[in-house]
Amino acid sequence: MKNDVTQVWAECLSYMSRKVNKQSFFTWLKPTAAVDGDFSNFQIGVPNKFAADWLNEHYSELINDALRSVTKQNCIFRLVINQDTQGEQVNIFEPPVPTVPVKQTTTSGFAPTSSNRFVSTVLSDRYQFDSFIVGNSTEFAYAASLAVAKSPGRTKYNPLFIYGGVGLGKTHLAQAIGNFIIDANQSARVLYVTSEKFTSDFINSITTKSVSDFTTHYRSADVLLVDDIQFFSGKESTQEQFFHTFNTLHQNGKQVILTADRPPRDIKGLEERLLSRFSWGLVTDVQPPSLETRIAILQKKSESDGYHLPEDVLTFIADSVTTNIRDLEGCLTRLLAYASLRRKEINVDLAQQILKDSIPHAKRRITTDQIQKKVAEFYSVSPEMMQAKKKTAEVALARQVAMYLCRTLTDRSLKAIGADFGGRDHSTVIHAHKTIMNMIKKDINLKLRIDQLINSMYV
Repeated sequence: MKNDVTQVWAECLSYMSRKVNKQSFFTWLKPTAAVDGDFSNFQIGVPNKFAADWLNEHYSELINDALRSVTKQNCIFRLVINQDTQGEQVNIFEPPVPTVPVKQTTTSGFAPTSSNRFVSTVLSDRYQFDSFIVGNSTEFAYAASLAVAKSPGRTKYNPLFIYGGVGLGKTHLAQAIGNFIIDANQSARVLYVTSEKFTSDFINSITTKSVSDFTTHYRSADVLLVDDIQFFSGKESTQEQFFHTFNTLHQNGKQVILTADRPPRDIKGLEERLLSRFSWGLVTDVQPPSLETRIAILQKKSESDGYHLPEDVLTFIADSVTTNIRDLEGCLTRLLAYASLRRKEINVDLAQQILKDSIPHAKRRITTDQIQKKVAEFYSVSPEMMQAKKKTAEVALARQVAMYLCRTLTDRSLKAIGADFGGRDHSTVIHAHKTIMNMIKKDINLKLRIDQLINSMYV
């Protein structure tokens, strides 16, 4: 069996070498090898935990595609730490050769059925409740998710609908529920899919005349987790299938967990009967984390990767990436990878250098004073006029532009901005912001001037 999996993995490496650039291939994929195992548990040896996490995060779909392309079957892979791994020799431009057929398998926690062609997305071990940093913006969603994980199908939170912006932790919570349930009950049939996968499976079932297998597969789950449900919009036949799947599971006391980028009522193109059912249980959101929570997220992730970063580095990254946890962790991963490969000491200067392309507008914090001086210079007025009572048309425009930029580029409150402009009321700041926004929509030249001003703030 060792020779079989070694040959399969060599062909997978050949396949993947044509899908990524050479530097990425030789850095992350080449130093891997097939280790003891079989096709139902395809084990890939990697040199360290950092490489395992990076491959899971960035190349899991590519690895799945490679295994499927080479074996002509759905395989489940697992990354294992193997410090002796140096990678198998492979001609990276040699086309794959035919391989021995492999057994079909399903994801952990889902019993084999006649519909194994509909294999769900594998739950990631890194998405656990213990690894989720809870802040004020996610406290309720976390508590609800944990309650569902402890008693799937037996709480009032069915379905559990979690919504929020990109990279805020929806997928983490959904998969944490699945992992928790499987850990507690190995026989539980937990099915996690993206909405695109559900749609693709349905289309394939029509093509292959296996709709009954499709319905059996999805409607026999104990727990169904569907990510990014908003992509069902406009797909009437898919919605019809999901409607009946949802009804079957709900009526049988099975748990449904859904995620989306917006609340149910804001999703256009979904049938009313689906929207109504999505609100039967609990609808909760995840919001962007606070600065303190972002620092805690970075600290925990860096420590799990074996690094103890200086506080000023963590603060710099957390202060630079404010809305997206995925981008936040991506910046940290990029910094750690660079420092590890180049053997560099991690400090703020290195972070600024390496992350300048990832966070181009976060090289330094912009202050009200900087904005006032830049705008005054741009409009050829005295900086003192920003705080004066003078209301000539030229000064008033410059002042309103400066207030608009303060609202756009800083996190100062309306009251604080008003105080910075000669003790003006917060309503004045609101009026200035609205005025400039309306003018930008109508005056392309003004928009270009303001874009020029914004760019000058970071020079």
